[in-house]
Amino acid sequence: MTRCAVEGCDRRSVTRGWCHGHYLRWYRTGDVQADRPLSRRVHPETCSVEGCGRPTQAKALCGTHYKRSVKHGDIGADIAVRLSAPHGTGRLKHGYRYIPLPPEFGHLANGESPVAEHRLVMAQHLGRPLALHETVHHRNGDRSDNRIENLELWSTRQPKGQRVDDKVAFAVEILRLYRPELLRSEGCWPAGTA
Repeated sequence: MTRCAVEGCDRRSVTRGWCHGHYLRWYRTGDVQADRPLSRRVHPETCSVEGCGRPTQAKALCGTHYKRSVKHGDIGADIAVRLSAPHGTGRLKHGYRYIPLPPEFGHLANGESPVAEHRLVMAQHLGRPLALHETVHHRNGDRSDNRIENLELWSTRQPKGQRVDDKVAFAVEILRLYRPELLRSEGCWPAGTA
C-alpha cells in the first residue's frame, strides 16, 4: 500500500500521490494544506446563529436555519427553533411532534410511548395525566410550538341531556374538576351567587 505524499498522513494514496482527503482539498482550493489535519472541521461545531447552539449541518448553520435560508433566502434568526426533543429523536405526524417518553414522566402519559409532546407538556404543567376528554389547543396555530404559554386545555366533555338539572350537575362536576376553589364547602354554588 502506497502512503499519501503529504508528510504525516498515513492514509492510502489514491490520486496524484495523495489520499482522497488531500486530493479533494487540492481540487477545491488549489492547496493540500498539509499543516491542517483532515479530521478538523471547517465549520464551527455549533450553529453560527446567536443563541442557537444546535450542531451545524451546512454553511455553519444548523439544519433548521440552513433549510430556512434555502427555502426563504433568510435564516429567520428572530424566529425560535422549536425542537424540544433531542436532535434526531421524535417524529412529526400531522404537524404534531411525538417524542419517546422519558421514563421519569411515565406516570403522566398513561404508559403511551411515543407521546404527543404538547400533551406531555400540559400534563407536566397540571401535574397529572390528561383525561380522555381533554385536548390541548395551540393558541397560535403552530402545532410544533409546544411552549406552555402557547397551550390551552380544552375539554370535549358535555352532558348528554338538555334538562336544567343535567346542566347544573354538569357545571358542578366541571367546577369540581377544574376550579374547586369556586365551590363553597357547604353547598354546590359558586361563591358570590345566591
